[in-house]
Amino acid sequence: MASDGTTIGIWIGADDDVLREFDETLGCGPDHAGSRSEAVKEAMRLAIAVEETVEGFPYDIDGAPLRHQVQQALIEQDRREARDE
Repeated sequence: MASDGTTIGIWIGADDDVLREFDETLGCGPDHAGSRSEAVKEAMRLAIAVEETVEGFPYDIDGAPLRHQVQQALIEQDRREARDE
């Protein structure tokens, strides 16, 4: 969807650890070449995709936060692929 020129603000403290970690990990923000806005939009798209996928599961996901479960699933997939090589 094209922007009509209206923007929103996301309130995160300038010295918040998650902001620093986000910028460092994704190479965006004032000290990097990448666009923080584009990285945030892509992170939002990823969150939507994960939520839509989980909604289709025939069971409830319990326990650890969803981001930990996604991280663990990726680690396990990497181990399976390494084992199969």
